[in-house]
Amino acid sequence: MKRNISLLLAGILATAILLNGCAPTPTPTSSAPVSNPTAVSNTAVSNTAVPAVSTATKVAGNLSFLSWYTQAMYQPVLDAFKAKYPDVVIDFQNVPTENDQYTQKLKLLANSGELPDLFYVQPPVTLMAKSNYVADLSNLDAVKALPAGYTQSYTYANKVYAFAPDAWIGGVFYNKTLFKDNNLSEPKTWSDFINICKTIKAKGIKPISMSANEIADLVYWLHNTEVLSQDAGFDAKINTGETTFTQGYLNAFNTFKTDMVDTGYVSKDMVGMSDDQRWDEFATGKAAMTISGPWAIPTIKQKNPNLDFGIFPYVGSTDDKSVTVGAVNVGISISANTKNEAAAEAFINFLGSSDGLLLYQKVTGNFMASKDINYTVDPVMEPMKAFAQSGKFAFPPIFWTYTSTIAPMFEKGTQQIVLGTTTPEQLVKDIDAQQATLSQ
Repeated sequence: MKRNISLLLAGILATAILLNGCAPTPTPTSSAPVSNPTAVSNTAVSNTAVPAVSTATKVAGNLSFLSWYTQAMYQPVLDAFKAKYPDVVIDFQNVPTENDQYTQKLKLLANSGELPDLFYVQPPVTLMAKSNYVADLSNLDAVKALPAGYTQSYTYANKVYAFAPDAWIGGVFYNKTLFKDNNLSEPKTWSDFINICKTIKAKGIKPISMSANEIADLVYWLHNTEVLSQDAGFDAKINTGETTFTQGYLNAFNTFKTDMVDTGYVSKDMVGMSDDQRWDEFATGKAAMTISGPWAIPTIKQKNPNLDFGIFPYVGSTDDKSVTVGAVNVGISISANTKNEAAAEAFINFLGSSDGLLLYQKVTGNFMASKDINYTVDPVMEPMKAFAQSGKFAFPPIFWTYTSTIAPMFEKGTQQIVLGTTTPEQLVKDIDAQQATLSQ
């Protein structure tokens, strides 16, 4: 997926681990757009937006708000909130994400004890919560209305510390014409997917095109559907030592090698392939499929306006294990030392109302957890709305405390498996050893 588009992990540790000054500076390793992580939830959830907040409740005073979205983008939200709470004055400050400006600003404010009342954070929130930088939002109506897959990304010790009602969702783009010409339909299981690859390769066409850093997405696919579909919190348990990469990823790496590498569906040339090259292969029909998200659609359409393509989710060994790729967006936290708790909570509950969510969707452009608002996405992405609403999506590196070190190691190791210079067993052993060292 297109890591140079994403801000997803650019500051994961800058806003969490760096705040206690004991971890290495992170580097961007994600495959998402402006968004953030998520876990998977198979629990029945409420997708009801928070009822409109009554202006009968007297809320007044000043709020400071640090955002990496610009004020121009946010102004409709601010105006609507002002209409409901005319006695609240919001001091909105934008700090861009480029060159880590936002995370460095947040770190400075946290270390000086001057955090704003409201500010954006990225998961994990573990160290920010431990350090008492962020307030517990668990009992806010807006938070309680979210599916568990959204709140889990910002949960520590069974308390929720940020509000994030939106997510990016991705999957497997496929060439509808190639599928139709070969009597193929969207796969319901991993075996179906492999049979599609076999049929397409027999026609002299690449089954799937992957750029170098995105080859690992196929391993995440297998982990999502076979592990996270059964235990949504598995990757968080790696951080605590309750489990290991070997336990959660060895089977995925072995299946990847057997089903994708040994068959030639993932070839050595992909280790040197750029994102632009894989878009060219997909857009021109040289490859039948590729993995990505909504940010890729403009590029694909620009390269081939006539391409008829669709998307399907990650599918597992059985047809009830679909857990596609995606991540909850950055969330809004309230400072544990806010001087105006009532107004800060009112702002988050307003965002969780139907009116607030609709306005917020226009700010982020993401999928929303609520079924109660009507918003548009590119028609290609329409099938993914159901996954946004259920919370059945995940991007595992989001949950690794040391993702700035582990994720590049994971990606490089996956490439080495393709090249034949390491084995799945050796790779997970090396990753576990690195995890143990970092955890000391």
